[in-house]
Amino acid sequence: MDLDAVDAFAAVTGDRSPLHVDAGFATSRGFTGRVAHGALLVGYVSRLVGMVLPGRNALLLGVNMSFVAPVIVGTRVTVAGTVDQVSEAVRSLVLRIEAKDEAGTVVARGKATVGFTAEAGAHG
Repeated sequence: MDLDAVDAFAAVTGDRSPLHVDAGFATSRGFTGRVAHGALLVGYVSRLVGMVLPGRNALLLGVNMSFVAPVIVGTRVTVAGTVDQVSEAVRSLVLRIEAKDEAGTVVARGKATVGFTAEAGAHG
């Protein structure tokens, strides 16, 4: 997690918990540095859905994430999604989400429900 992203997230949301913004506090609690916000990881799930899988016509309907391990600021994290279920009848899909750190350790996992938009007036 990029330091600037964590700081910007704290500024935008107002979540300035000392675990997220104060390295001394975080280390005094047993962490090796500042801990990134779990909700920031969810933001990266939103980016995955809106920009990649499925992309342009996607509408994120819901996310259910479990945070398995803390992510220390400065740790590279990869967020990946696998299509788990498709419902053409309601124009949606479910993605299985997994976030891993640079060592390959799963730091978060969950599911995202995604709907599809269509241009107003379009049929099909």
